[in-house]
Amino acid sequence: MGRLLHIVECKRRIAAKKGFNPWGRRFGISFDENTSVRGLDNQIIKYLVKGNEDSSAALCELIMGIKGLGHAPRFNNLDSESKMGVTDITLFLLDLVRFEAMYRLGWLDDYVFLKVPLVDLIQTFQDLFSAARHSSPALSSAHPLYEQYVAEFEGDRHSFIRKLIPEAIKSFCDSEDDAGT
Repeated sequence: MGRLLHIVECKRRIAAKKGFNPWGRRFGISFDENTSVRGLDNQIIKYLVKGNEDSSAALCELIMGIKGLGHAPRFNNLDSESKMGVTDITLFLLDLVRFEAMYRLGWLDDYVFLKVPLVDLIQTFQDLFSAARHSSPALSSAHPLYEQYVAEFEGDRHSFIRKLIPEAIKSFCDSEDDAGT
């Protein structure tokens, strides 16, 4: 049993190395199998939070590396099912990065998925995390719109949070490097 756990941990470490290798070059920081969205520094969050072509490519290269699908430029060569899987995880991770920015601004309550290692989020997305892509953390009671938020029907609160994302991106990206931490 101990040997099996050791093999699983080694595979996890290797997957992290493959996935984070391009990020190490891109961001000049080293990452490991325990790196979570919460563990990313503000400069990386600012880079990823925008959801533009560059940030999407960075998330895609991480996902493809961890899943053993090759490098991001090979995305177009993937079969349809793999492309859909990478896209779903990319959107999920983009949401998590945005929720982390909002958390650092003090806008959202904590969210458990922000502390889960990225390797685990990616490797077990279909089995454990795909249902979570439709949820969101709660608005912080300190946010000025909190009373409006709690007055919303519970099923609409997710949309309420999402409507704040553009303003949150602007606020976070305009903040000083150490703001929000």
